[in-house]
Order: sequence, then structure tokens, then C-alpha cells
Amino acid sequence: MNSIKKPVALLCIVAAIAAESIAHADGVCAAGFHNLTAADRAVMLETLEVAKSTLPPAPKGWVIVGDDKVDAPTSICGDVIHNPWHYEHTRYYQQVGNQEARDKIIADAAAANAAAMKLKQPRLDAVTARIQELSKKQIAFIEKNDIEHATALNEDMAKLQEEYQKILDEGGGQQQLEAAAARASKDLQMNISITVNDGGQMFGPEVSNLALPPGADAAVRWESTSRGIDSSSVVILFGEWRSAAPGDWRIVPNPAVFTNKAHAIAIHITADPGRVASTLAAIDYAKLVALLPR
Repeated sequence: MNSIKKPVALLCIVAAIAAESIAHADGVCAAGFHNLTAADRAVMLETLEVAKSTLPPAPKGWVIVGDDKVDAPTSICGDVIHNPWHYEHTRYYQQVGNQEARDKIIADAAAANAAAMKLKQPRLDAVTARIQELSKKQIAFIEKNDIEHATALNEDMAKLQEEYQKILDEGGGQQQLEAAAARASKDLQMNISITVNDGGQMFGPEVSNLALPPGADAAVRWESTSRGIDSSSVVILFGEWRSAAPGDWRIVPNPAVFTNKAHAIAIHITADPGRVASTLAAIDYAKLVALLPR
């Protein structure tokens, strides 16, 4: 049986999220749902409480968003009841210590854009007047049912609209506002999820390997950018995993361990690239690994 051992050169992750119940990834449950007992939920809640305690506290100038309360599924699909049960907890962090500086970035960009618009306004008003005058001519032709002459003015109208847009675009005001928003949002949020018995992880070629934290079987990272904001994603796998297909890894259940307990654990981190190293260093891996079968 193949298991992931040491760093894996892969990733782009697809994970099924357990909400109120544990079901197939496709949402179909032929065998129907079974309510979980209070004892089963107590085992899962205890596991999640320990897992939550391994997460770092909010860094200086940051807060934990929400009540950070763990929860466990209340039911499970009969189709997968004999597989290890999937449950998880996510902690959300937000930086608040430098909010005034972030607000100033936005305010300064907005003020600069407003000043630039004020200088452009006379030319914009002049073009707007020409557009309105041309529109009146078109309406007059249409009212006379003279569609040919009305249509002939479309090209002039398009040129005026292009001229108006060109004035608006001068100086890159919109791009500067977007860039300011990206700067103000840098290193603003972070989240860390711990998933227990997440059935599979799918990996793509764009990832790079990380040094293995204590007890980990694999650790990978990849970068992304959205609306000018750079972000790093990290996934760390603990426990036994096998290759079901290229880039498709599944947990290896331990037949000696009850399905409500941890067979494998994955940590998912999304953070600013510059915050990854300190976050990884602040996680209590030994306590997390202790949840797994020995």
C-alpha cells in the first residue's frame, strides 16, 4: 500500500466541507442519514477542542473573528458510515492594529482621484453637452421615422463616447484606487483549518514542498493573487495516505481505530506570504500528532 512519505510535489486542493451532516462529496446519499449519538459527537468535539488548542493565538495587533467554537456533525450518510468520519474546525484571524493606516491609504487615494476628476470635469461636461446635442438630433430623426439619418449619427456618437472614456481614463485613477485597496488589504486576514479524516486531497503541479513540521507526512505551498492581493496557501498532512491516482491522495483508515476518532489530519492555512513562516512555527504539532493512532 503506497503512502505519502516526506514532501509531496503536488497540490491544488479540493476538500468536502462537513456542515450539519457527513455525506458523499456529490451530495447523494442512497442509504439515508443516520443521527449520531451524543457519545459519538462528544468524541469528535473533544478531538476538535484539542486540535483547536494547537492553533496559534492571534498575533499582536490581530483578533480572532467569530466565537471560535468547535462543532461536530449531527448525522452521517449510511453510505459512508463505516469510513472514518470527516469533521473540522476553522479559525479566522483579522488584523486591526493598523486600521487607521489602512483607512488613510484609501482616503488618500480617493482624495487624489477626486482632485483629478475636478480638473477633468470641464472637459467631461463639454463632451457630455455634445453627446446630448447629438442625441437630440437622433431622436428628432427617429420621430420623423428617418431611421437612415438617425443611424448615420451612430458613428459620431461612438467617437464622442470614446472621447469621454479617454478623459476618464487619464492618469489611471481607477487603477490607482484598486492598487490602494490592494495595499490596504495586504496581510489583513488569515485562516487556519484543521480537518479530521478528510477523505482525499487533490494536488496540482504548481505547488512547492515545505520542510516537514514534526510528525508530518507532507507539506506543500502555493501562491495566488486576486485583485492585486498576494496570498499563500499551505497544506500539511498527518497520518497515512495512499495514491489513488496521479495527484489524488486518500487517507488510509486504521481498522483498529473507531470511525469517530482521528485517522488522519490535514492543516490548511491561507495567509499573506510574509506571515506563513511565523504561523507555521506557532502551531503545536506534537499535540496534534498525539491525536492520531500510534
